[in-house]
Amino acid sequence: MLFSEEKIMKVMNFLVNNFGRPSTDIAKNPVVLLLSLEKRIIPRCSVVQILIARDLVKNGLGFSAFLLINEKSFLEKYVIKFQDVFPQLLSVYQNKMDILDVEIQSEKVCGTGQL
Repeated sequence: MLFSEEKIMKVMNFLVNNFGRPSTDIAKNPVVLLLSLEKRIIPRCSVVQILIARDLVKNGLGFSAFLLINEKSFLEKYVIKFQDVFPQLLSVYQNKMDILDVEIQSEKVCGTGQL
């Protein structure tokens, strides 16, 4: 079953509680509930969270800007474009590195406590 209650709840929980988006955003784009949490939503949201924290992209991006675009477009627009600033983005996207790891490395390089 594509649309189980458990899957809907997991996606909603992540997007609302972990990514900080209002449930109304999901209601406006219910197609995001069809996407894979582990393979698409979490990796892309992780990259976007880093970019937002560094003011490299605007906060409040619509889901269609980063979740609904194809793989090539996402990589070009959000990973490759910022590789010079954040070489770890590809590793974060590939789930090889957690956001916390990026924060720790950033603190070591920049000497700050903020991401």
